[in-house]
Amino acid sequence: MTVSPIKLDCQNIRLERQRINNELVYSSIVKNDLVNFNKYINTNELTRVLEELDMSKDELIDYCRKCDITNRILSGRISKNASRQGNKDEDLQLTTCNITSSKYGIYIENLSATAYRPTKSGHIIDKKQYDKLNLKKNDCLKSFDAKIQGKINGWIFAKVVYGEGGHQDNVFEEAHTLCDWVMNHNDLIGNQYYFVLIDTDLIYKFNDLHKKYKDVPYLFIVNNLSFQNYIINNFEQQEIY
Repeated sequence: MTVSPIKLDCQNIRLERQRINNELVYSSIVKNDLVNFNKYINTNELTRVLEELDMSKDELIDYCRKCDITNRILSGRISKNASRQGNKDEDLQLTTCNITSSKYGIYIENLSATAYRPTKSGHIIDKKQYDKLNLKKNDCLKSFDAKIQGKINGWIFAKVVYGEGGHQDNVFEEAHTLCDWVMNHNDLIGNQYYFVLIDTDLIYKFNDLHKKYKDVPYLFIVNNLSFQNYIINNFEQQEIY
């Protein structure tokens, strides 16, 4: 059976999640549901609104329950910003890739922020080793976002980056740092695979990264679609019994 890659539009997913965030706040106001209201709002932005209007939170909610238009406007302003929920983008990015790769006996495990880190000396350590060695954050690179096991073993640096700005620049700096690490420590890290998985509209930055490191063994600069296509084109499907 021919497997086709799953087309994941990360940018539109973020826009859709923002719409959902807005709707969740709107609905919680309509229902006077303070538990979910507090869960889905940006508390700093709510504080600013209350200061601007010189109202209490209860007064504002009560006012918005009586005026649907005001509720809609407020909900859009104070809901959590989808662009600051990047971890959800990366979770979906990795999960999507795993749906395809698992059909080929290659399994992706999403990792916590402290699970495994590459050290500047060229080793990969888990949290217990990190604590035991009494290392500092500056002794390590950014932790890996996912682990690959099965027909191949390796690691993934995963990011969804749209638009210019400080955080976006940091992502590409981190990616270059990791690629340099792979290139300089190839003798220590063995034949593990390293995927720098970035979905972005900053194509020139992505292309610069790809061009610089395209000849480094076991290092792949990909987006979610090219990752899936690499697996499909280079490995045999698992037999299904």
